[in-house]
Amino acid sequence: MTKIIFVGGTGRCGTSIVKDVIAEHPDVASLPFEYRFIIDPDGLVDFYTSSAAAWSPYLADRRLKRLERLLNHLAREPLHHRVLGFLLRQWNRDGKVLSPRIYHGWELVRHLPNFERHTRDLMSKLVDFSFPACWVGTESYQFFPQVYHAAPRPKEELAQILGDFIRSVIDDLIRQTGKTLFVEDNTWNILFAREILELLPEAKIIHIYRDPRDVVASFSQQRWSPADKEQGAWWYRAMMVHWFNMRSALPAGSFYELKLEDLVASPEAMLRDICRFAEVPFDGMMLHTDLSHSHSGRWKQEYDDYEKIAVHRILGDIIEELGYDIAS
Repeated sequence: MTKIIFVGGTGRCGTSIVKDVIAEHPDVASLPFEYRFIIDPDGLVDFYTSSAAAWSPYLADRRLKRLERLLNHLAREPLHHRVLGFLLRQWNRDGKVLSPRIYHGWELVRHLPNFERHTRDLMSKLVDFSFPACWVGTESYQFFPQVYHAAPRPKEELAQILGDFIRSVIDDLIRQTGKTLFVEDNTWNILFAREILELLPEAKIIHIYRDPRDVVASFSQQRWSPADKEQGAWWYRAMMVHWFNMRSALPAGSFYELKLEDLVASPEAMLRDICRFAEVPFDGMMLHTDLSHSHSGRWKQEYDDYEKIAVHRILGDIIEELGYDIAS
């Protein structure tokens, strides 16, 4: 059985650090980036939940093509887009003036063996047949357009097909690397924990969190999140409330939560706990990662007086629920 650990959080909370630390274990395989095809819009979970919620022939056609397009975008980037994206990044590093090509820089074929073959196999299982046709919602300016047909499927059948795709992709990586466990860190895994476990009941989820005020301070410096700290606090709150509501319904033993500050302060004790949860023996190699740059308490220097009041008003209950001192 494929062993997969999904590390997740709100973003800017330590997911990459936890992945990197676990990946130092000699039995663990990982990737140097987020592969994104499970939880991103038009990805596996999106296809799974939307297909189970409502169906029509045209909805099925559109969803299948969106999934196929995402997987192909992630698999390989044409050379001209790679060069153009590089030049655009030099001129416009944060992408806020002109966004680059979707998933610029992603080429999963370089890291995941047989990814394109697995994608073709997946689509062959999901698409019953295709036929030449054009309806008013067909994508613009398509030569010889085709409609993909897929009859409604029970949710359990979809979960099996999509879960088997993930297993096949990861199994090939596991065989190539000679490892026994795969760990990945797509940032918002916790927001889809229920769906991930429906696709992969054997998987386990690690939720890493840190002081919410530090998270919001870090949000304000990223190109993909709110620069305004009050907006960042509301953004963070929505994610954590969603996680709290979902957490109580997850199967016992399927998830583990840890505080980034505890990992930094007591790395060996926390990593031994993680290894017990992941069902792998502890290895001292995991202590080699430098954890000194966690920037704990950065919010105290980066907030002005108004921002401190606003963020505490929005996140005070969550700050206390996570075990942080609202007065500090």
